[in-house]
Amino acid sequence: MSGTIKLAITGCIGSGKSVVSRMMNVLRVPVYDCDSNAKRLMTEDAFIISELKRMFGEECYDDDGTLNRRYVASRIFTDKGNINRVNALVHPVVKRDFEEWATRQNSNVVAVETAILYESGMVESVDKVLVVWAEKETAIERTMERSGMNRVQVENRMNNQMGVDELLLMSDYSLYNDGDEPLLPQVIGIIEELKNISNFDVSN
Repeated sequence: MSGTIKLAITGCIGSGKSVVSRMMNVLRVPVYDCDSNAKRLMTEDAFIISELKRMFGEECYDDDGTLNRRYVASRIFTDKGNINRVNALVHPVVKRDFEEWATRQNSNVVAVETAILYESGMVESVDKVLVVWAEKETAIERTMERSGMNRVQVENRMNNQMGVDELLLMSDYSLYNDGDEPLLPQVIGIIEELKNISNFDVSN
């Protein structure tokens, strides 16, 4: 759709990205979730499938075509080089899939939720960046409660992501999700601002 504004929703683990994404959906802003679509593409995209098998063997997939996640994880997460190889394979496919998805949406604002906006290169496909953030201790407690991970596991995950300060410096919008100030009015305000500029040529 001509003039469509593409918004990235990003932030550290436990910040509340998914909460904001759900609000956007309720407010009729289509949201592309990178994590779930990456998992889908790893079982549907012929190029990803062939390359994973070439890298790690036919054992990557079960007889019914589903991804053997335990086997793949055992090969990927024991070797940082393998993590980088898989990321270099999957991220461009997800990026292209998002771009194609965005053209099919009948909306002047669409969004993409991603925890690794800059690392994946997805930032090249969006016009604006929204960072959702919370105090570190709040984010840790939220993540522990919902995921079952312990504090060390959560902190390790955080240490492998860009920091809040760095994300905020590069953002167009930010939402402080402390659990006290209502998020919905802030989300509505951002959507209205994006709609107001969506008739302009955002590529220039």
